[in-house]
Amino acid sequence: MASWYPGRLDKFDGDFIQRHARAVALNSDVFVIFVKKDIHLKINSCTTEIITSPNLTEKFIYYNPPKTGFSLFDKYLSYRDYNMHMRNAISDYVKNNGRPGLVHVHIAMKAGINALWAKKKWNIPFIVTEHWTAYLENADQQLSHYSSFFKNGLKQVLKKASAITVVSNYLGKSIQSSFPGIKYSVIPNVVNTDLFYPVQEQDAGKIRFIHISSMNYQKNTEAIILALSLLKDDHPVELYLYGPVNPSMEALINDIGLQQIAFAQGEVSQEQLSKAIQQSDALILYSRFETFGCVLIEANACGVPVIVSDLQVFHEIIEEGVNGIFAEGENPAALSEKLRQFIAHKDHFNKNEIAAMAAKKYNYKKVGQQFIELYNKTAATSA
Repeated sequence: MASWYPGRLDKFDGDFIQRHARAVALNSDVFVIFVKKDIHLKINSCTTEIITSPNLTEKFIYYNPPKTGFSLFDKYLSYRDYNMHMRNAISDYVKNNGRPGLVHVHIAMKAGINALWAKKKWNIPFIVTEHWTAYLENADQQLSHYSSFFKNGLKQVLKKASAITVVSNYLGKSIQSSFPGIKYSVIPNVVNTDLFYPVQEQDAGKIRFIHISSMNYQKNTEAIILALSLLKDDHPVELYLYGPVNPSMEALINDIGLQQIAFAQGEVSQEQLSKAIQQSDALILYSRFETFGCVLIEANACGVPVIVSDLQVFHEIIEEGVNGIFAEGENPAALSEKLRQFIAHKDHFNKNEIAAMAAKKYNYKKVGQQFIELYNKTAATSA
């Protein structure tokens, strides 16, 4: 049961959750339920889509709740309908397949409320995997911004879960800051090593940097562009940006005259992304905050080192001088100097060793097996 998941409205939203599901599906049957509001539908209607692949069934339910014109009441109606559709889907599953051995909730709220319901109705144990940045003290959208009703529901989901996993130790500690006593284990994100692997890059005659993100406040893309502007007169460089096209970012590129070396490519498939990374010298991720950073392990799996902001969480993934370089955050000049450092020493990075390290730690088989072991332990404890 996923609170976020890639679907027809946003094919990249929560794609890391889908990759977790695929990793588990290597060893077990997995049935995904995802419910999403779709304002393009006729009011007070819903549609269902089911996609099947080996060991994995994905059920998408899109709904458009009634409208009254009163914002608060409309939010209530949407929340009510979300829960109704989620619970109907759970009931249909139990009716057709029997009681599942376990419910796995990705992102505690709001899917977790329905895991509580299923636990009470059928005594089905559930675990929670968290990815959400709102637990982080430096996030722009924090738990403190949410209602007491929401926070109490979140607390109940985490409290009643048989186990909680997080994608980084940093995230786990942040959750404990808000909810003391919560215990967790770390199971990281995964990388598809069938797509992301090292190849011999073509000589472009320039140092090619790549940045992949949602291009929002969290990712701090503007600072990367400013750092590039401090570098462009001294080195032949280019920057390829993959993610939603941001008008303000494009305006900045034009204003400081980087049109010939900074290129916004938009959102592309994982297949296209892997090829772009493989032909890059380094990936830059200069985030203000993160819970993990999937693009880092994708780049490393291609043997490509990364240049990152000096966030605590990135130290769980990156080792200075081995698979990446750290740069002081919120300082384009400092980032520019690290880019210069990389250019001067880029041949010191061992592409094959970087790729082997990432593949060994984050491959589908290993991460999927970690979840299977947790499932078996949870099921045995709950029996």
